[in-house]
Amino acid sequence: MNTPAGGRWALGATLLAVAAAALPWLPGPALPPLAAAAAIGAALCALLSLRAARGQARAADEQARRARDAERELQRLRQEQQRHNQLEQQLLQAKQDAEAAMLAKGEFLATMSHEIRTPLNGIIPMLEMVAQGPLATEQRQMLDTASESAHALFRIVDDILDYSKLEAQRLELEITTFNLRELLDSMLQLMRRSAEHKGLGITLHLDPAVRLAVRGDPVRLRQVLSNLLVNAIKFTEHGGVQVHVRRLGETPVQHRLRFEVRDTGIGIDSARQERLFNAFTQADASTTRLYGGTGLGLAICKRIIDLMNGSIGLSSVPGQGSTFWFEIPLLKVVGDLRQPGQAHGQRPLLLVTREPRLRQRLQLLLPNWGFQPRAVETVQEALDLLRDGATRWHGVIGDLESLPHGATALQRAIQRDNNRDGVQLVWLHGEGPVPVELYAGATVLPRQCPDDELRAALASTTSSAPIAATALPVEPAASWSPTGVRVLLVEDNPVNLLVAQKLLAAIGCQSDAAANGELALEKMRGNAYAAVLMDCQMPVLDGYGATRRWREHEAATSAPRLPIIAMTANAMAGDRQRCLDAGMDDYLSKPIVRDNLQACLQRWCQSSATPPPASVVPAPAPIPVQAAAPAPTEENANAQAAAPPILDREILDELREIAGSETATIIDVFLDDSTPLVRRLQEAAVAPDLEQLRELAHSLKSASANVGALALSAAARRVELAARTGVLDRPAVMVALIIAEFARARLALVGYQAEMRAGAGARG
Repeated sequence: MNTPAGGRWALGATLLAVAAAALPWLPGPALPPLAAAAAIGAALCALLSLRAARGQARAADEQARRARDAERELQRLRQEQQRHNQLEQQLLQAKQDAEAAMLAKGEFLATMSHEIRTPLNGIIPMLEMVAQGPLATEQRQMLDTASESAHALFRIVDDILDYSKLEAQRLELEITTFNLRELLDSMLQLMRRSAEHKGLGITLHLDPAVRLAVRGDPVRLRQVLSNLLVNAIKFTEHGGVQVHVRRLGETPVQHRLRFEVRDTGIGIDSARQERLFNAFTQADASTTRLYGGTGLGLAICKRIIDLMNGSIGLSSVPGQGSTFWFEIPLLKVVGDLRQPGQAHGQRPLLLVTREPRLRQRLQLLLPNWGFQPRAVETVQEALDLLRDGATRWHGVIGDLESLPHGATALQRAIQRDNNRDGVQLVWLHGEGPVPVELYAGATVLPRQCPDDELRAALASTTSSAPIAATALPVEPAASWSPTGVRVLLVEDNPVNLLVAQKLLAAIGCQSDAAANGELALEKMRGNAYAAVLMDCQMPVLDGYGATRRWREHEAATSAPRLPIIAMTANAMAGDRQRCLDAGMDDYLSKPIVRDNLQACLQRWCQSSATPPPASVVPAPAPIPVQAAAPAPTEENANAQAAAPPILDREILDELREIAGSETATIIDVFLDDSTPLVRRLQEAAVAPDLEQLRELAHSLKSASANVGALALSAAARRVELAARTGVLDRPAVMVALIIAEFARARLALVGYQAEMRAGAGARG
């Protein structure tokens, strides 16, 4: 039992006091002194008890004081915590209010942008349609002013819409495969007119080490480059603008590229460079008054480049010009991803060039395709290696710019050597002319051709039927006649189907028809055909899928190979290789020409259903690929600028020779089928649905070309190519142009029908 010290002393004093009082009453002579001592002890214990009690009282007071202080501190802490909670709630509310305000601003900007865009989608196409008609000089000037103002307003609306998406973090990148050269060429072609209007030159410098096939967002990359180019042209009065693209490095899965836009304009001083990438900012207020603009372009560029995990900046000297640059990573395509152990079993390839950049590019590229390149600089070195016999070369790539006088000798030496029959010879040319004799037995490609074109040329010796990238036309032999040859025609477009049936009937072939790949496979299983003409773009099952399935059927049943000939209006880079990969044997480009059709059928049907050996198969006529063409010179630029005719009467006259009076029926089918198709194009442009636009434009392109409506076909082709590459910036405008061309083509075709009927009535 724990007893306080004061209590113990009090207890002792009490006991001693009792003892002192009791001792005198006890018998004995010595007891009185003891009683006195007990009394004294009791007194001392009482004093000590009192002292202890006072100490306890003081301790109790101290504890009470400390308890009161602790209570007051606890109360203060509770009040402070409550105040902090209130502040936190206020800050959270303020943050939510700010976010709500930002979202409201973004929604407002987006809504207003869409609301303004809607009437512009009607204004701009109508202005362009009016511009195609006859106008007086003053009227055309006023119309040009109105068109420029409408397009400027459209650009501002687009900038505001993009900025609002970036602010709301709703802008997402769409990763797709695209050709960098195609994107740069098409963009510079659009910018060249405004540059030439100011007397400026605009050029592209593309490092040969840059890989052309990449994966990324081509729409946003084009937007950034367009913004920088527009600014460069706007702020430059003399000199020119240059676009430089070079390779910085690579990782196993991506390339890192640097893009530079250089101008000789007014320049920017260092004090103003730091704030150029802020929203609504230009170098100074006078710049806005003199050159116009919202100041959003560079801010949008920076946000997009940040989204791509890149960096952007500039270097500039006032009065001398500016260089805006950005560096971004772009993903590699599947063919560029080096596989483990790929060096084993590579095929040797001889590379003849003195150009170091071209050599570097090909030495980096070819190993990814399974080739082991050996580079030499002269024809003599190449001939020594070929004659050595120690290496069985798969092919030779020669640079015509490096071999101006030795190319013909090298080709003749390879062709004379019987041991070199399997060597694939590819010539790469620049701006200079190509000797005609080099086309015989070799593939001729531009230096900056798409990679898949070069790969297809090198792979063609191992394919069952090579499709040359550039070859001389082959005339049909007079000794062979296609009369009685039975052909399956697979085509979903009724106009194309009618035209192809008439062409086959005109050369004496019998034909069956199927509207899609599934129906074609059923007919191929149940009937014997000498060849199949296969459209590539069809519903249910396209031509690529149908061909693959038929080749699998042949392999499973050990059936003889049935020649399948691609028949499509596509002429983009990679289409031919895609046909080969699917198992097709040849390629016919729409609109189909009678001589080309007869020559193609001769190659595959003249002696038996089995195709001739690959070594003696003549290549089909060249198929133009826009992306593979060299940079246009001033002469061919003017030639390309010539607009196609509304109606090419020669095509209709040739069709009339084949189909006779049924030509009018074909025209009726085209007009009836194209009217709802154009309406669907207009609906798809509102979304916009790029895949639907591509399919519809593809169908309209080939059908209109078959009836001679070349201007309409060209307009549809532009939409198809833009939708296919993902760079369809103004779908409503481009579809409005298709609508205008369709109206003009309709009038011309109806007029041609009237002439046919009048001529028939006169003869009757």
